[in-house]
Amino acid sequence: MATQSPNGGRLDEAVSATLAQGYGLQILSACPHRKVWQLETSQGPKYLKKTKLNAASLYFIHEALEYLVQQGFPTVPRFRLDRDGKPFVQNGADRYVLTDWYDATELDFQVLTDLQQACRLLAIFHLKSRGFQPSRPSTRTVWLDWPAKWEKRIRELQTFRDLARADSENSPFSRLYLRHFEPFYRQANLSYQWLLKSPYPEVAAAAARERSFCHHDYSDRNLLRTTAGQIIMVDFDYCLSDLRIHDLVNLLVRNLKYLAWNSELGKYILTQYHQTAPLSREELQVMWVLLSWPQDFWQVGLQFYVEKLPWPKERFLRKLERKLRQRFDRERFLSDFSQNNGIYTWKKM
Repeated sequence: MATQSPNGGRLDEAVSATLAQGYGLQILSACPHRKVWQLETSQGPKYLKKTKLNAASLYFIHEALEYLVQQGFPTVPRFRLDRDGKPFVQNGADRYVLTDWYDATELDFQVLTDLQQACRLLAIFHLKSRGFQPSRPSTRTVWLDWPAKWEKRIRELQTFRDLARADSENSPFSRLYLRHFEPFYRQANLSYQWLLKSPYPEVAAAAARERSFCHHDYSDRNLLRTTAGQIIMVDFDYCLSDLRIHDLVNLLVRNLKYLAWNSELGKYILTQYHQTAPLSREELQVMWVLLSWPQDFWQVGLQFYVEKLPWPKERFLRKLERKLRQRFDRERFLSDFSQNNGIYTWKKM
């Protein structure tokens, strides 16, 4: 019989049997939370997630998490190993990972003390991640790949433009995307040229020597404060070996895009991080270039034209309109960044 959850959700009988056999535990109840399950088991509460990741990625993430624990950073969810020593179990074509369940609440970046803790935790995480060497070949190593990545994305922007032209008579989204395409496309090409002229090669080479890695989805929903006050960093699905400033750029964007790109808040985030894990002037210069790339405009095009996410058309349109409204605030922030970041100053390109 399938496991019945308190709110009516059901865990498939075959999955329950696979978990019981693979992990040697008994499932007492299963309660769905968003896209995961909270399980009550004979070995305590557990978190179960069905994952689309391949085996190589799961081994990479498992080894990264174990490395952090070995380096004295225990506040991450360790994958439970099955009886064969794998960090997942498989039911047909589906893979599942199991970790402990935490009685915790999500941080809120709009609360300054939460944001401060997040900045400092990210810095400690990057320091502890140094020296990581996965035992298996992995596609999750991209320290030196940014120029090639941006070349590819510029070609993708051209494809989005062609698809928008073909769709413009029928789609308000495509008409709006086309109307604003040229300035974002020019910025993409400018950012690419700036990257080539920046200290990126030196920064990337240094990161490759340090062998640190990124969380790559560092958001308040992925930081949990337990009832004991400990902060747990969760959801390492996008973890990869990359420049640490990639995480920091993402943290800046997540916080500033809803606050008119407030330069004082940007300085606060950078200085809080810098106090624990000092940044170099060259890293800040590369950060400025990364922040100049029109990521949001490229991403919404990808979601609409390629990924074809199952969202209402109105949601796509609202998302694009919101990104367009942020353009000039972001440009103002970037124009001031080299002289007003709270750490170093330099002459702009």
